[in-house]
Amino acid sequence: MQNNMVQKQVDLFPHNTLRMRAKAESFFIAKSKGDLIDAVKYANEQSIPLFVIGGGSNIALTAKEIKGLVIKNLYMKSEVVAETETTVDLKVSSGYPVTKLINENIEAGYEGLEYHLGLPGTVGGALYMNSKWTHPECYFGDPLISATLLSPDGVVREVDKAYFDFAYDYSTIQKTKEIVLNAVFRLKKEKPSVVKQRAEESKEYRFKTQPHGVASSGCFFQNITKEEMKEINVETQSAGNLIDKSGLKGYQLGNFTISPEHANFVINQGEGSPDDLAKLIQTMKQKVKEKFGVELKEEVVVKQ
Repeated sequence: MQNNMVQKQVDLFPHNTLRMRAKAESFFIAKSKGDLIDAVKYANEQSIPLFVIGGGSNIALTAKEIKGLVIKNLYMKSEVVAETETTVDLKVSSGYPVTKLINENIEAGYEGLEYHLGLPGTVGGALYMNSKWTHPECYFGDPLISATLLSPDGVVREVDKAYFDFAYDYSTIQKTKEIVLNAVFRLKKEKPSVVKQRAEESKEYRFKTQPHGVASSGCFFQNITKEEMKEINVETQSAGNLIDKSGLKGYQLGNFTISPEHANFVINQGEGSPDDLAKLIQTMKQKVKEKFGVELKEEVVVKQ
């Protein structure tokens, strides 16, 4: 990768859904598998840290400058690599927008990911977080059969689904720091009208229960465990419910507001500062800890 392809001091405002104005010390747009591999090689040669952004959701930038190289992943490719009478194996690149993929699957009559319609991220980010939907409960990694990964030292390898060790808001690549290059999903063939109805019902529920059209990173904290729910004697595992009952729904700090619609959403009203965001995160955790004795864990990736 040539140095002139790397931009300096790039404002990340248009590249994150919380609309934070952090600067990237170095910034590179990857449009292919080769670009991603070259970017990792470049970061290693320069001995600088690496941070990958897909759709820019599920991240909270609490630093004024992100050191090292920030990669904007725009690697978009999708192809059927195997097919039977009832299934297709669909190979999708990591920079593919989830909602674009699902809309294409609806048109083709492929079921398996439709309940995630409206998810603002990319395939790579959704696998990294193992994004969840609750009505019905399903995870983005459920139909995965294999993936191509890129290690921090530049090694490319194929792994199967078991390697990810998927759990709630978790995949093993959160620890290994590997980057998804491509993923293969086994999807079932179904009437497009059936897939579309499921997707639309899911999207409608999302719009009814979550704020939309605002600058937000999505659900900020993980839900508590069933054991914690029983221990503190509450009726739900919802982190938003705990934040609400701690008196914080609608709470404002600087230009940030805890959504009055869903208390697990932080909204940037415009030009919210990294310092205020860091303070708000601490306030939310502290108030819930004081009232319930539970330590909330971030669902979003907080980049300091």
